[in-house]
Amino acid sequence: MMRVYVDINRCIGCRSCEVACKRVHGGKGHVNVHISEDRASVPLFCHHCEEAACTMACYSGALTKDGERTSFSLDKCTGCGLCRLACPFGVVWTDKLAHKCDLCAPNETPTCVLTCPAQALSNDYELALKRARARAGRATILGGKR
Repeated sequence: MMRVYVDINRCIGCRSCEVACKRVHGGKGHVNVHISEDRASVPLFCHHCEEAACTMACYSGALTKDGERTSFSLDKCTGCGLCRLACPFGVVWTDKLAHKCDLCAPNETPTCVLTCPAQALSNDYELALKRARARAGRATILGGKR
């Protein structure tokens, strides 16, 4: 499954991913960088859940599972906002009509991943896992547990 993995330790809050997403999607971005008290920044994306609550809440059929992706059809959206309420991660946005990350389908690599200057975004699970394990190892060493 292709997903976007975020390394929040690398994110510098530059919002390049937001700008790139808006450029590719005609001015409507599908990623939002949340900056918490000037201490941390976290890009927020659709998780393309296996059992996506947003698709179950969408009575118009605008949100559907397309293989492993959660697809969105703008022309079917009624703007009811039920998908936004159903998403447990808060990553479906509504500005009259809904919008969410589509992983830049059908591209192989999402534009946000290609654009990130800090390499905080990846669509490579093994790389994301390697970085997380390395960070956990450093935390253990620094914490005096080794």
